[in-house]
Amino acid sequence: MYKVEFLMNNEKFKLYVIDTIALLKELAGKAKLEADNQKKRSNGYIEGIIMGYYSIITLLKNEAFAFCINQKELGLADIKPDIDLLGLGRNPDVDFGEDNWTLDVMNEKKIKGYLSDSITLLKEQAREAKKEADNPKEGFEDYNKGELMAYCSLFSLLKQQAFGFGISEKELGLDDIDLEADLLRLHRRTDIDLEQE
Repeated sequence: MYKVEFLMNNEKFKLYVIDTIALLKELAGKAKLEADNQKKRSNGYIEGIIMGYYSIITLLKNEAFAFCINQKELGLADIKPDIDLLGLGRNPDVDFGEDNWTLDVMNEKKIKGYLSDSITLLKEQAREAKKEADNPKEGFEDYNKGELMAYCSLFSLLKQQAFGFGISEKELGLDDIDLEADLLRLHRRTDIDLEQE
């Protein structure tokens, strides 16, 4: 029992990341299945969710590259967002394989840096998605709401997982984002807003 607790405390951020990424991929996979089943009757909402997950997973993969972390260890090597989520074909002339990367050993310090940087960037993306959902271009209302919902799901997952792994939201930089106030409540355009435009 002590050995498991020691391992958990020494690698809790690593385990947090790996488990959270696995759950995130499940959410993205479910959204993709739903999108495939709704192709003919879609109003753009599910496509927005897919694009949100595409942006999230792409950012996490890019950050792994920036921190020289092996995507296999994180559980990101088996998902290609452009192919698996957007349905784009692979270009045989371009190999984005991880084989040529310089990879370092994954440790808690490196994982904390990866998490800190990734969460900061994800918060920026979420806030931008919120702005677009609050002030959508005509015809993109549902799409923007869907994209924002992917970020809401992500931050809900990050916070739930933090609790489950005994990590404070402050340690992860999640303490300054309130799902209800910051992301879920859509700004309603009023007559005053319209007059100011």
